[in-house]
Amino acid sequence: MRNFLIALVVVLAAGGGAYWLYINNVTQPVTGEFNVVSELAVDGNAEIIAATPDGLFLVHTNPQRSSIDVIDISDPALPLQVGRMQLPGEPTSVGISPDGRWALATLHMAKPKTGEAAPHPRTPGGLAIIDISATDAPLLTEIIGIGHQPDSIAVGESGAELVAVVAVENQPVVEKDGTVTGEEEPGNADDISLAGQVQAITFNPLRQNNYRVSSLDLSAGRLNEAGLDFADDAQPEFTTLSADLSLAAVSLQENNGIVVFDPYWLETRRMFSTGKVADRKADISADDVTLLDSNYPGDISDQPHAGNRLPDGIAFTPDGNYIISADEGEMPLTGGRGISVWSIDGDFIWDDGGRIEAEAAAAGLYPDDRSEEKGIEVEGVATASFGDRDFAFAVAERGGFVAVFDISNPLAPAFVQLLQAGEEPEGIVAIPDAGLVAVAAEGSGSIHVYRRAAELQNDTK
Repeated sequence: MRNFLIALVVVLAAGGGAYWLYINNVTQPVTGEFNVVSELAVDGNAEIIAATPDGLFLVHTNPQRSSIDVIDISDPALPLQVGRMQLPGEPTSVGISPDGRWALATLHMAKPKTGEAAPHPRTPGGLAIIDISATDAPLLTEIIGIGHQPDSIAVGESGAELVAVVAVENQPVVEKDGTVTGEEEPGNADDISLAGQVQAITFNPLRQNNYRVSSLDLSAGRLNEAGLDFADDAQPEFTTLSADLSLAAVSLQENNGIVVFDPYWLETRRMFSTGKVADRKADISADDVTLLDSNYPGDISDQPHAGNRLPDGIAFTPDGNYIISADEGEMPLTGGRGISVWSIDGDFIWDDGGRIEAEAAAAGLYPDDRSEEKGIEVEGVATASFGDRDFAFAVAERGGFVAVFDISNPLAPAFVQLLQAGEEPEGIVAIPDAGLVAVAAEGSGSIHVYRRAAELQNDTK
């Protein structure tokens, strides 16, 4: 089925070496390092997004339709939905096998609903194995039972086997008088959820009912030793793999930590706290006026966990030597309100010091109504090498944009630009071989495709 295309974009070369984009019949010059190529309104919504290694197809979760959908971007200016796989649960994340044949989706099979009785916390979640070799007719081949509330997936391989590294968040389910409340802060005495875990599911997708499930050691003793906040519940949020698939990392968001580990043997290399940000200028008053005139978190140091980074999305740098964290926060007046760089051993290297929020304010993209919460809420991050330069792309869920940094020198990243990205963007994937970046915006139900300017110009020659 052909989806409605928000913006059909044609790239043309003009005289004198200038390049222009035609978006919704409005001529716009190619002015940034990266530029929008197209925007696609999906049937339902789009939350997490992945790409096939050849850069020809995107696969995204569609929680509203309980499906994963396949988008053809062989012509990035004209993306088309070509396939859909209906699933027996809510897809929470999706990853693609290194050979591009398989999409692996994590499923929430029993979601707690406020005001209703809680499902049993041991109800298995699902790992759906989907053959996408025929992109117009994806085929569900197997569902493997995994932890109760899976939230994120990263996909590696070991010989003929695939390895799915899954963050099973098991976020708090607070039950009072037999029904679920809306409270989600960790450490609540009425929380009936199980402790979160990280699982590695190893299997050959061509041999059904033959798999192994292992768990990373996230015991209270290890979390306490690392100085994390809620040692009885790891609260894993986001998993990622290095480009060579040799290392994995997981953010423990509410615990304000990151774990680096071997994805095949599940041996921990380092578990560390991401700490508290140093003071930076910020707007911490939701008063319809954007003024970055407070010291954050110094001016609210009496608030619990004020300034704790509480990272969500994380990504290895392309060379695998550093980790970039999206310091979203989780509770009010928490988060780093930007991004940070860490060594593999957990040493703090750099953070943006409020630069992203300052750029957002200057561009009219700062969400003032979120000032007393977590500001722009940088939720996701992706990294990739484009030509001879390395870039990081940080998605601001509440700001509705992507902040682009040159991280060729990860000790001192350089701000490049902001890219608008629809409402509540969450998922992001970089596709360097195609010169593309794609973002899934859950709030607007849209997919946004960007291309590096150098690639746009090459296409017109």
